[in-house]
Amino acid sequence: WIYPTTVSGDNTIFSQCACITCTNQCLTLILRGGRLYMSFGFNDLQGTTQLTASVWYHVAFVYNYATSQQIIYLDGVQDGVRTSTQPYQGQNGSIIIGAQSTSYYYFGYIDNLALTTRAKSASEISDDATLMFYYSFDLPNPFYGNLLSLFNNTAYWNYFTSYSNYLSISTTTGRVNQGIRPAITPSYFQMCCFYQMAMFNNKPYTFAIWIYPTSIAGGSIVHVSYYHSNSGSGTTCNGHDVLALTYSGQILAQLYQSSSYQSYIGRRLSINTWTHVAGTYSSSNGLILYV
Repeated sequence: WIYPTTVSGDNTIFSQCACITCTNQCLTLILRGGRLYMSFGFNDLQGTTQLTASVWYHVAFVYNYATSQQIIYLDGVQDGVRTSTQPYQGQNGSIIIGAQSTSYYYFGYIDNLALTTRAKSASEISDDATLMFYYSFDLPNPFYGNLLSLFNNTAYWNYFTSYSNYLSISTTTGRVNQGIRPAITPSYFQMCCFYQMAMFNNKPYTFAIWIYPTSIAGGSIVHVSYYHSNSGSGTTCNGHDVLALTYSGQILAQLYQSSSYQSYIGRRLSINTWTHVAGTYSSSNGLILYV
């Protein structure tokens, strides 16, 4: 992840140079004039999208030995490809993050830098860039996130506001392998600290979940809190339901934007039946509910 504070000139994200003047022996990954740029040394590829300063971007640079391709990805989408290229052949040289030798410094922030010794697929890179959390609720660790390579967000089960009531945890047969259910009513499953939630920046998002309601007389399915505790002051609620049931049992998708709520109400759900529901948002398509 990069957050450049300037996009002019050469901002080196990563470099390893065995020989600066030799072909294929100087690896540099650069933001050059606002475009992503990868070079092995006189063997280069430049991306097509113009980046702007003070915005978080997920960037990936790939070399595929099997296809002899250099590939650049921006926010999970291919931004440039070059075929019939030779691989990087440097065998030594210091790895430098944020500069090339003692010049071409990067200005801004960098997060979650990873080097993988294989060519990741397009779908893997899309997940790296866009998948914020995924909980399968499968044994043996049903309450751990399934993106362990990036983070390990341990969730916890709450009875009202008791953060330590783990006795209410219950696993059960799910729609896919195992699932979870409340052992105490009412209870809820809470996870925290996803600071890159795109929905707060007018960017596209999707929430998707399998549910098996035993009652459809209202209730929150997915609730997003703006603060860790969602307690606020007094009875103030610092968040909103993204997916919920109305008191008449209809599925609802909701968006909070520009100090107002936008909602879409779908069909009435059936009890004791597995149903897959999803709410999506994008600036081009608006709010969409899938059932």
